[in-house]
Amino acid sequence: MKSMTGYTLITGAASDIGRQICISLEAAGHVLIMTDLEESALLETRSSLRFPDKHHILPLDLSEVEQVEVTLTDYMFKNHLAVSNVVFAAGIFAVKPIKMANYAFVKKSFDVALFSIFAITRVLTSKKTNAGNLCGIVMISSVSAVLGTKGYGTYGAVKAAMLGLMKSMAVEFAPQVRVNAVLPGGIRTRTTNFIFEMQENPNLRYLLGEGEKTDIANMVEFLLSDKARWITGQEFVVDGGLTTC
Repeated sequence: MKSMTGYTLITGAASDIGRQICISLEAAGHVLIMTDLEESALLETRSSLRFPDKHHILPLDLSEVEQVEVTLTDYMFKNHLAVSNVVFAAGIFAVKPIKMANYAFVKKSFDVALFSIFAITRVLTSKKTNAGNLCGIVMISSVSAVLGTKGYGTYGAVKAAMLGLMKSMAVEFAPQVRVNAVLPGGIRTRTTNFIFEMQENPNLRYLLGEGEKTDIANMVEFLLSDKARWITGQEFVVDGGLTTC
């Protein structure tokens, strides 16, 4: 496995979970290419790292799927970069009943979290662009992919679609590339904090209490390490026991 021969690309790197993944992977020896929508937010993520100057930031609007492919290809050629691993952590989280989820919202949700995976993976599996360097892919899905929740119709559909894509990619890219998914339970972040504030004793749903961003990052780090060399096409639920109840 060639996990340290090139950079690790992380989408959604400016989100709370994405930022923690960046911090944990840097500590494990990864050199990063961090992408998200806003350059200012990416600069904040990079400043949180121990050696910020070692890492690249690349603002990308993942809803512009075709442009993502062009921009990433150009950036890699211009900076002579090879990518060994990618973590797909971008997504749109919104509690929205199906009757309020219009086509534009649903399409953008799929563009950002799912269709961008196709675009980026095409770049990273291109021999011309990445010369066979890719060896590890991790998708951040959600327990919402397997656990129905009111108002999570679009979000759950996107996350479930990621799992189907993950399994097909694991077969298609073996044995060169290992592809797995992490399914987090509810993690308190800037985006989800309002849900925790609305619920009375939300931790009662979790057998092991409230989870932390590091719990998700630790699983990602493991899946991109040599310790996971014989694991591909798998779903790893990290939810403190939520889905066992």
